Amino acid sequence: MEQKFKILPISDRSFREIRQGNFLYADKTEFIYNALEIFKYKSCFLSRPRRFGKTLLLKTIDSLFQGDRKLFEGLWIDKSDYQFKKHPVLNFNMAYADIRTPDDLIGNIEDDLREMASEQSVTVTSNSYGRMMEQLLKSLSKKYGIGAVILVDEYDAPVTRHISDRKLCEANRDVLHEFYQSMKTNLDYIHFAFVTGITRFAMTSMDSGPNNFMDISLLPEFAGICGFTPSELDSCFKERFEETLEGLKDKGELPQSADVDDMRAEILKWYDGYNWLGSEHVLNPYSILHFFHKKKFGSYWPSSGRPSHLSALLKKNPLDYIQLSHDGHPAQKIRKTELSNITLEPILFHSGYLTIDSETPMSRIQNFKHIQQETLSLKIPNKEVSIDYIETISRNIFKPKRKYISDLSKNLPVALLNRNSDEVVRLLHDILVSISFHLHPSNRQKKPDRRYESEKVYHCIIHSSLLSAGFNVMSEASGGDGRSDMTLFLDTNTCVVIELKRCTPSKSAQDTTDFSDDEIIRSEARRREKELSAALDIAEEQMKEKDYAGPYRATRHRVICMALAIRNRTEVAVRFVEG
Repeated sequence: MEQKFKILPISDRSFREIRQGNFLYADKTEFIYNALEIFKYKSCFLSRPRRFGKTLLLKTIDSLFQGDRKLFEGLWIDKSDYQFKKHPVLNFNMAYADIRTPDDLIGNIEDDLREMASEQSVTVTSNSYGRMMEQLLKSLSKKYGIGAVILVDEYDAPVTRHISDRKLCEANRDVLHEFYQSMKTNLDYIHFAFVTGITRFAMTSMDSGPNNFMDISLLPEFAGICGFTPSELDSCFKERFEETLEGLKDKGELPQSADVDDMRAEILKWYDGYNWLGSEHVLNPYSILHFFHKKKFGSYWPSSGRPSHLSALLKKNPLDYIQLSHDGHPAQKIRKTELSNITLEPILFHSGYLTIDSETPMSRIQNFKHIQQETLSLKIPNKEVSIDYIETISRNIFKPKRKYISDLSKNLPVALLNRNSDEVVRLLHDILVSISFHLHPSNRQKKPDRRYESEKVYHCIIHSSLLSAGFNVMSEASGGDGRSDMTLFLDTNTCVVIELKRCTPSKSAQDTTDFSDDEIIRSEARRREKELSAALDIAEEQMKEKDYAGPYRATRHRVICMALAIRNRTEVAVRFVEG
């Protein structure tokens, strides 16, 4: 029976398998041609998050240098002037599973070199991987009369997988330094080299000397080299749109009135947003393939596994995950990460949890000279990543008790629709008091870290709890003349706009010498209520002044506006505001 659509390459496939089978393929050969023929790069480095198509890109380059033009029939490069000249290709994958010491890494590299020499029917006699590389490259050049192609996948795995072990990280870094140095000293025998990884560590000889690897990660000309652009979404998947739309309607994922344009807009909201300074954003390929396969919106990329180095950093200082700095990052620091000064934002950027929002030139003075420097603003790219990010914080840091999450899921919608402030306060109070705020090293200190009781942390707790309870909630949603703290969608027609304020507890200045204990308690209670009320006033005034509810009224939503004030974990106040 004839296949209705091209097969989705859900599992890992080689370029040859994809082209010889009836698999869907987004043509990236123009990018490869440009690197080779237009820019004439000798060696390239590309950083992209996991499951973004780096391995398939390397397999495509491998097939290209095998000279099998038939595999490229109908693709962009087949119509170009590229000659498809065959070269010996050396493939390295640094994601070795059994690295416990630097000697293990060295042993794996040497085993790879011996195996490649055997496959090419050449001999290497040295016991040093640097000398083995030299012998192999020279022998291949002599045998074929042409330079070799070197492809390295997951070059950073020996470092990122051991990020919590500084000593092993640095030792593996030194091994990698020598590995890339051996490539640089033998460039006369290399036709082309391409290295990929997740994080660009400023650690190897890729960063030194006259023959640097060209970092194409943030070059606009190569922004779409991995992943699907919105135009590729249309060209590759358009034939599936109608069938997928019906599947989404059947599952209740979209209303019956939705059309293809509505579905496409929702796809972009879930999976688009990655920007490597190109004119088009990029959609996560892993998620898009699984979305069309299952005909269901979901967090596919995050559920496929989280980089181990992120988990290690989360355990080291979880508060950093909440108090991210999104603006003013020097572009150079985002491009490279120093092992001696690892900061979370660059790691999250390279891992796919943050992306570039905008680029701004900045001038600074250094040694009495004006230096122009680009700065980057970062953001969470899309709904899929936002949900996973906040759920990760909830799961690993706050851990609200399941019975209170269940109570929130069951009773909050009714309380909000009835504007029952007492019931909303009860539900949020139960969530807050169930959470341990001191799950990082400071809980062993005499004084707990009070940063864990900042407004931002309370915001994150409530957002993550609402998500855990199954609600559709957005933080920092644009509306009116600013961004409301949260917007909770109860259904397709009803939303709750929430503005949260935290009143900082103050010490009473009143002299209580002549007061009884009961009078002191009552006075303290009045002061606390006054502080909460003042915070609610500020939240209410801000909601009205900036008209946060306006955009939702314009789309004919039923809008409920709610001011929320938190003094501490046990003191919460709510006020419903006329929107």
